[in-house]
Amino acid sequence: MITSKYFQKTLQQLQKHPGVKGVIVTNTEGLPISSTLSTEKTEIISAQVTSLVGKASKVIQELGEGTLNFLTLDAGESELHIAPEQEYVLIVLRAKNAEQLPQNK
Repeated sequence: MITSKYFQKTLQQLQKHPGVKGVIVTNTEGLPISSTLSTEKTEIISAQVTSLVGKASKVIQELGEGTLNFLTLDAGESELHIAPEQEYVLIVLRAKNAEQLPQNK
C-alpha cells in the first residue's frame, strides 16, 4: 500500500518542475487523495478528469488499440497531463510556455 507520505513527497517533487501549477492524485472514482491545489479546485478537477479518463478508455477499447496510458489536454495557456493507473490517476497542470519559465523553488 502506498502511503500518504509517499504521495506528498511525489507531489512536492513534481511541483518543482518548470511550469507546474499544480499536481493531483485521485482514485479512479474521482475522490482526491493528495493535491497541491485548493480543495475546491482539486475536487472539481478530480471528478471531471476521472470521468474523462473513463470515456477516453472506452474509446480506446472500442478501437481495439490497447489501453489508455496517457492523456494530454490543451487548455489554452496551460496543459493537463493525465496518467491513469489501475487504482489512481495522476493529474499535472502545467503552463504551456514552461520551457521559458524559471524552475520553481
